[in-house]
Amino acid sequence: MIRKMLFVLLLGIITVTIILFMKQPEPAKTITIGEYDALAHIDVTLEELNIGISNSPDDKIHVQMQGHKLKKHMLTLNEENNRFVMKEQQRKKNWKENIRFHSLPTIIVQLPKSQSKSLTLKGAYGDVTIEDLALDTVQVETSAGMAYLKNLSISNAELHTNDGNVTIAKSAIEDLNITSSAGDVAMKESTGSAHTIQTVEGQIKMTEAIEQSNLHVKSVSGDIDIHYQKAPISLQFITEGEDIEVTLPKYDKKTHMIGDGTNMLSAKTKYGGIMIK
Repeated sequence: MIRKMLFVLLLGIITVTIILFMKQPEPAKTITIGEYDALAHIDVTLEELNIGISNSPDDKIHVQMQGHKLKKHMLTLNEENNRFVMKEQQRKKNWKENIRFHSLPTIIVQLPKSQSKSLTLKGAYGDVTIEDLALDTVQVETSAGMAYLKNLSISNAELHTNDGNVTIAKSAIEDLNITSSAGDVAMKESTGSAHTIQTVEGQIKMTEAIEQSNLHVKSVSGDIDIHYQKAPISLQFITEGEDIEVTLPKYDKKTHMIGDGTNMLSAKTKYGGIMIK
């Protein structure tokens, strides 16, 4: 009798699951949250929602939400001490909400390029995309969400993540500090004067890298891979690792330098490999 009941229950679960998967997915929707006066400083705190931040078409801050099952009350927006403050509303969820067939909604924020000065973003599980902006300072902190930065001009940026990956592309960041526990870090065609990247288990990969004054990359167990867009002309190397390979032209293995060594590259890993070319 018990086996029969278990079989019927299992058959019911399988049937419901098949019906749900066979349903045609609803198209994503976009709703407008609001239009706001520009403020120099932006503070964002999110738990699960994704966010995309880009350039505004005018001198206003525009906020939209895109995805499925959209509700404006998911967010609160306030102006506090010349800061535009955005927070995801914390609420109790029933067990049905943990069963998802779509990704969580994405908050779309457009900032006036000439008036926005600083961005502070604290997230947990949602992904972060920031592109096409010029800012003085950027601070991003996430637990498991991915961070993607593209076409940015920033004086100072600090990115901290536990398990999420960090990707930076075609950006000019003068002072950059990235720390990660298990997430990978990838950079492409990006410049700056002082960059420090540290991971515990994550890999560090830089493609089409450009020679700069101070570059420090360090991983405990992840590999470090640096591919220069053009061969450096004056670079000093400090490397530590079990497997190190430098194939750059004019690299002197005795002095660990190219040219006069005006600029510095420090690449260290305890258990991973290092490839520089």
